[in-house]
Order: sequence, then structure tokens, then C-alpha cells
Amino acid sequence: MKFRKMTICIFTFVLAVGFASAFTVHRDTLENGLVVLFSEAHKIPMVELRVIVKAGSVYDFPGKEGLANLTTRMLLRGTQLHSGDELIEKIEYLGANINTNTQEDYAELSGRALSKDLSLLLEIVSECLQKPAFNPAEFKKIQKRAYSEIMSQSDDPYYVGQIAFRKLLFGSHPLNHDPLGFDSTINEVDIDDLKNFYNMYYAPNNAILIAVGDFSVDSIKFLVEKYFSNWQRKKIPEFSFSRPRLENKKGIIINRDISQSYIFFGFFGPNNKAKDWIPTRLMNYILGGSGLTSRLATEIREKRGFAYDVSSFFDRFNNGGYFVAGVQTKNESANEAISLIVKEIERMSEDVSNEELARAKKYYTGNFPLNFDTYRELTNFITRIEVEELGLDYLDRFEKLISEVTLDDIKSSALKYLHPDKFCLAIVGNIDKASIELEDIEWAK
Repeated sequence: MKFRKMTICIFTFVLAVGFASAFTVHRDTLENGLVVLFSEAHKIPMVELRVIVKAGSVYDFPGKEGLANLTTRMLLRGTQLHSGDELIEKIEYLGANINTNTQEDYAELSGRALSKDLSLLLEIVSECLQKPAFNPAEFKKIQKRAYSEIMSQSDDPYYVGQIAFRKLLFGSHPLNHDPLGFDSTINEVDIDDLKNFYNMYYAPNNAILIAVGDFSVDSIKFLVEKYFSNWQRKKIPEFSFSRPRLENKKGIIINRDISQSYIFFGFFGPNNKAKDWIPTRLMNYILGGSGLTSRLATEIREKRGFAYDVSSFFDRFNNGGYFVAGVQTKNESANEAISLIVKEIERMSEDVSNEELARAKKYYTGNFPLNFDTYRELTNFITRIEVEELGLDYLDRFEKLISEVTLDDIKSSALKYLHPDKFCLAIVGNIDKASIELEDIEWAK
């Protein structure tokens, strides 16, 4: 099986923003549908490898939240050819590193090795992806460990608040949970669920292979064909889920006997395909994304001393996204901190200065080259542009996209994505509902 010759794309990126080096990305597709992206980098004799499969936690079966994560973890716990311990021995013998990770949109199997061991690294990764054993005894160990992770984090008020916020906002939508799943669902998953999930989503035409490092493109193309061309494509189930609507104010308080309140305030946000993400990103930098210089930090931390940590961010996925402004403050100042968040969100669509916009632009153009210091960071960048469908010329366009953002664009993004009158509020702390002075809020029981 050969690469499809007609699909090859080659882009050379020269980083003009104070960065003297360049890198080239080759993109192609095997006949079985596996997308491959290669970038030669000869700084050190290492290779960074990543295979992502569109089988993240958003695809968890209802009532089986945590399934995707368990499936991913099992990939390194034994194949039809080697036990989990034997795989670990092979990896350690190479001095290599192989890990799994599950995010909302995709599962990931990544590895790093000396360039002379690239063939062996690809062999191990392909074996784990194509021939997992799903041994029941190993599954029980992995499941118990994942449950313990969830329970250990249940003492962390930040984790508790974040989970409560997502569940309150998304309801039954599959973005309502962290990839780890819920303590109430993780033990509902059985070995047959893993096999069914794997058979549904793990296929070359649902996967992307990315390699960065000390190799020649011809050599790695030969090795990828050798180890992945026999992976059989499948018909992938169609997946779509309408986003729930947020029509009012909803809140939840999780009582903990602690001196501070952990506050999460937010609403739905743009997904990965949003065309106006660049101005939205700059808008959030001004609001709460720029550390101590942001508006939220200035009003809540610097002027009033209510909190040491206050920020805001957008989290985006292929099937949705959300915005959160978060603050940790004394219980007695929680109400005023929330009022200040609402006030600053309202002000974003009315009052933005040229100086604020210029500072945001300078930060993003100046910080951008730092994304390519290491092979892993370059792999992360290539993953992002492929998953978000930004186009391989994104780097060439980035500085221009930033420079073209206007004050009107910032205000438009604020009007579109910031909703001070329709929001979700999750609080973890030693307070009651009566101390939070918000009109028309519906408190969850």
C-alpha cells in the first residue's frame, strides 16, 4: 500500500517574528486513510512521534463516562503479541518513552526515542494501536487506578468546582465531563464496552500520525507504510450533538468547610472551527487572560485585594466550547467578586482602548515563536493546526491575522461570546445562597 500521491502538501515556514530558523511540514495520506505529517529537524538525534485517533471522551457512551480514557490507557497494557510488562521492557530497553493521553476530541499515543530507534518505536506504537489484547485482569487494574484518581481529586475544591460547572452548563451534552469520567460512571464500564468502543473508532481513516525529528522524509514514509499500511479502514459512526441553550442564570453551591470560595462563572463559547477566534482570543487577553495586567486582575486583585488568583479563558473543542472566569477569594468577599466579574464582562463590549489592543497583539506575536523551541512543542503545533483545520499555512498567516484585528472586532467578539445576563455559576465554599445577590438565578439542588 502506497501513499496517495495526489494529496501531498509541503509547506516551509520561516518564522519572521524574531526567529531565524525554518521548518517544513509534509502532509500526505495512506491509501487506508491514515493522515501523516512529517517535519525534519536535525538539532538533536531524537524523534517525537504522535498518533491521534478521533476517539476522545466526547464519544463516551452515555452512562459510561470515562470509557474513552480507559480504552486509551489499555493500549499500553498488552497486545496480542506481548504482555504489558513485555512492552514496558521493550520500551525501557530502547531508553524510549511512550505514553497515552485522552482529551475531549481525541485519544493520543505518543512516543520519543533516539532517531536510530525510529523503526522500533513505530513498530511498538503500531502494535499497540492495531493489536490490543484488552486483558480483563489488566483492565481491572486500570479501572481501579482511574477511579482512585477521581476520588483523590474530589478533595480539591478547584477540581470539584470545575467539574460542577461543566455539568451545570452542558447538562446531558457529552462535553459535560472531564475525560476521566465521573466516580458514578467509571465502574459501570466493562471490558466489552472497551472492545466495542475500540472497534467503532480505532481505524486509520479516523487517525493522524505526526512525526518531528532527526529523519529523512523518504525513510520515515517507508517505515510508516511498513508498519501501518495493513491497518484496515472502517466505516466510522456519524457523530453529532446539538448544543444545549442557556436561557437564564443557573447556579450551584457545593458546601465545603474552607475559608475561601472557588468561583466559576461562564457560558458557552466558540468551537474549534470559529472564524472569529483570533479577535476573541485577544479580547479575552484584555479581560482576564493576561495575568496581573488583565482587567479582572486589576479590579479584583490589585485594587481590592480580594484574590491572589483570578483569570478567564475559553476552552474549545470540535463539538462546542465554553468560557470561564474564575477566582478564589474569601467567603465574605465572594458576592462582590462575582459582581465585579459581571461588571467587567459588561464593559468589554463598550470600552476597549488602543493601548490594550496593542499590548495584546504584541504579546501574541512576540510569544508565538516560543511554540517551536522543542520537538514536542512543534508536534503540539502541528497537531493543533490539523485537528482545528487551520491549514498548513497558518503560521505564515498568523501575524497578519493578529495585526488586522480592530477595536470593533474586539467589541463584536465580546457581544457575541460574553453573556452577563445568561450564565452558569458554580461555587465551592462555606457560604449559602442568600449571600450571593444575583437576581433571577435558578439554584440547583
